[in-house]
Amino acid sequence: MAPRSSAESELSALLDEIPSWPDAMLVHMHKRFGTSRLFRVHHDPDGPLTQRALTLRAAAFEEMSRRGLEALAEDED
Repeated sequence: MAPRSSAESELSALLDEIPSWPDAMLVHMHKRFGTSRLFRVHHDPDGPLTQRALTLRAAAFEEMSRRGLEALAEDED
């Protein structure tokens, strides 16, 4: 099934917004994109990440790397 065009435009808008996030929010959201059930297939806590989550997490990590920030451990807030 192809993604809805509104979902694609929302993803694009979010990707465009990532560089404007403050450092703390950027690091927090990078972690959240990888740990939240909301970003897993069928919201299964042990399921794989959705493609959108992988895309968002990679974009957040790229911005963190550009700023010289380190990722939080999964058990770190």
